[in-house]
Amino acid sequence: MSIKVCHISSAHPPFDVRIFHKECVSLAKAGFEVSLVVTHDKAETVNGVNIVPLPESKGRLHRMFIKTHFAFYRSLKTKSKIYHFHDPELMGVGILLKILGKKVIFDSHENVSSQIEEKQWLGNKFTRTIIKSFYRLLERFAILFFDSVISVTPEIVEFLSPKKGVLVRNYPILSLIENSKTQEVKNNLPKVIYVGGLSRIRGIKEICEAVEMVEEEMELILVGLWESESFKEECLSNKSKINYLGKVPLEQVYPIMKTATIGMSTLYPVHNYLNSLPIKAFEYMACKKPIIMSNIPYWEKEFDGSAIFVNPKSAKDIAEKITWMLQNPEEAKKIGEFGYKTVNEKYSWDKEAETLLELYQKLASN
Repeated sequence: MSIKVCHISSAHPPFDVRIFHKECVSLAKAGFEVSLVVTHDKAETVNGVNIVPLPESKGRLHRMFIKTHFAFYRSLKTKSKIYHFHDPELMGVGILLKILGKKVIFDSHENVSSQIEEKQWLGNKFTRTIIKSFYRLLERFAILFFDSVISVTPEIVEFLSPKKGVLVRNYPILSLIENSKTQEVKNNLPKVIYVGGLSRIRGIKEICEAVEMVEEEMELILVGLWESESFKEECLSNKSKINYLGKVPLEQVYPIMKTATIGMSTLYPVHNYLNSLPIKAFEYMACKKPIIMSNIPYWEKEFDGSAIFVNPKSAKDIAEKITWMLQNPEEAKKIGEFGYKTVNEKYSWDKEAETLLELYQKLASN
């Protein structure tokens, strides 16, 4: 009889790449009976994963204080042995499940404490510092209850819990990218692409300004959701080279990515990104795309040879690097080929899936 396991998220979309496509599908393929409690419009089984729907959030407070109750009761109904949750607001749910005798895993995709420092909507710097300290105390207390804590970089694992921490890096599913066919294009213009959250802190405004400075004919493709309508207007107004595609399903992202000439990852050097590994950079590499990245020292070391680096707050610097790549296609191609070779040798999800399965087998046997 297969072991029942349940993943829970109140904040992520139903087919999130890490949660659904990587973790849940890998577990289902390994023979676990997998449920995913997540925001969705219906109950269904996809790729062997049983989706248990949660209602849409009606704002942050509803999501944090009402939706978590739905998440707890609906996850409990799956009668699973192992519960794996993905959002900090679900720590209380995790504690309750542990008290009820379940095995519980906290999957922290980012260093949330550091992230709080950059969330302007939480108030001024002093207020954010207080909230950060309170959150860290709560997080440390909650982790005492959990069987394991997963995160995506060695630094975050060490910060959260050296004893309970397990490193499961967010590397790409190379077979999924390899099997994606390049999408047909309407024009032959060189294309610069950015895929991900479209927010100020991710350097989107500077990218939009930079492409307008480039003299060569080209197109900027943006894939993702805007942090606000006002920021969208700020970035797109009076711009002629931008093609905004909105949020695109994963199976359509890679065919679009393969049409591009250059991949962009120019996030601001805020604390939360200084030791991060942006998944999109690995996906660009798997599509043989040269990358223009922020000159964050950790990135310069990790992506040496696969990218060229810029000041993410300088549209002029970004424009100059785009121009150089467009004017030196052979050099840009070599960078893309080096990245492709590197990602295949070092950065595949397959090895991370093995780590995840080892953890589950250990918890299941206890």
